Amino acid sequence: MRYRIDTERVELFDVNVLIVMQVHLNKEVPFQELSRAFREATGIHEILNSKVSIEGSGEAYYVTHDEPQNSISITDCSLEEMIARNEKIRFRIENGEYIRAFVSSDKIAFLMHHLGGDGKSLLYFIETFMKCLSGIRCDNMPFRHTTLESIPGGGKLPFFHNILTRIWNRKWGSQRRVFTYADMDVSYEDFWSRKKTRIETSRYERNELRKLLKSAKEAGVSLTSYLITQMVRDMGIRAEIGLAVNARTDGNKCMGNQVTGTAITFGYDTRRSFEDNAKTVQRSLRKELENDTRKFFALNFMGRLDPTLRDALNMERAGYYHSRFTSRVAGYLGYGDRIRDISITNLTRADIPLIYGGYEIEDIVFVPPVVSYAKNVIGIVTTGDVMNVTRHFYDE
Repeated sequence: MRYRIDTERVELFDVNVLIVMQVHLNKEVPFQELSRAFREATGIHEILNSKVSIEGSGEAYYVTHDEPQNSISITDCSLEEMIARNEKIRFRIENGEYIRAFVSSDKIAFLMHHLGGDGKSLLYFIETFMKCLSGIRCDNMPFRHTTLESIPGGGKLPFFHNILTRIWNRKWGSQRRVFTYADMDVSYEDFWSRKKTRIETSRYERNELRKLLKSAKEAGVSLTSYLITQMVRDMGIRAEIGLAVNARTDGNKCMGNQVTGTAITFGYDTRRSFEDNAKTVQRSLRKELENDTRKFFALNFMGRLDPTLRDALNMERAGYYHSRFTSRVAGYLGYGDRIRDISITNLTRADIPLIYGGYEIEDIVFVPPVVSYAKNVIGIVTTGDVMNVTRHFYDE
C-alpha cells in the first residue's frame, strides 16, 4: 500500500491526537484471549499494518509495514490516569504504532492515534475485536480516507479562499521547512512537560436519557442541538462551537480519517425560551450540514495548503516553531490564542452490535483528543440505554 496523507495531514504534527474509547464488558476475559483477539483484529485492518513515511519533499505517505507496533497490556490505572500517561508518550507511527489497548478487570481501553482513523474508525475496530474474541470470521478491511478528489461537489473553494491558499503557499515557499520525527520528539517532550489534560464524564441512565430525548423532541430539535444549547447557556458567553461530522457518504466501516467538521457561533439569549434558543442552534447547524460546500469547507481549505505549512501551524501551537508569517496564519485559522470554545463529536447510538456470542458490551466511554483549535472537547456516545458525555480539557 502507498497512500498520500491528504486531508488528515493536520493530525501528523499535532501534539494531542489521542482518541480513546473504554469498553465495559459483561464479564472478565482471560488476558490471553483478549491478546489473541487483538492480534487478529489489528491484522484485519489495512491501515494498522502500515507506517507513516515523511519524505524529503515534505510529502507523507501511509506505506505497508510488516512489523506494526500496536500493543495490548494489563493496567491498574484509571481511565484518566491512563490518558495522562499516554498522551505524553508519542505514538511511533513511523514504526506502525497506531493503537494501544489496556485491560483492567472487565474493561478495555483502546487508545488510538488520529492518523489511525476517526472516532467511528475506533468504534469499528472494536466491533472487529469483539468478533475475533467470539470466534466470528472477519473479512479484511481496506483503508479508506477522505481526499480532496473525493469531497462531494468537486471540492471547489469560494474565490476568495482559493486565492488566499495560493498567496499563503507562495509566501510559505520562501521559508518552507520540512519537519521530521526528530522535531516531533522535541515538540512532544517540551509541550507535555508543561501540560496535562483532565476528563469529566456525565452518565445518563435510561430514565434520564429518555427524559432528555423527550425534551429535545418536544422542542423540535436534535439531541446534539439541545445539548449545545445547555452548554452555552451554562457558560454564559457567546461561543464558537465546532462539530465533527461523519464524512462516510457510503456508510462503510473501514478505518481511516473519514470525518469533516463545521462550526457555528451562538450566544444564549436570556430574553427567549430555552426551546427557542435550541431552535436557533438547530437552524444554524442545518444550514452548515445541508450544504456540501459549507460541510466540507475546512477539509477543502486546509487540504489545499502546502503540507509542511500545515505542520508548521501545529508546531506554532506547540511552541516549538515560530515565524511572523505562520503566527499570523495560525491566528487566522484558530491555532493561536483565539480558539474554539467547544468542539463536539457525537457518535450518537453506537452503530455496532453489542452482543457477540457470550460477550456483551455494556457501556462505552468516548474521549476525543484536545485538538489544537479547541478549549473544551466533548465526546458523546450512546450504548443501549446509556449515554456518556465526556469533556476533555487542559488542566491549567
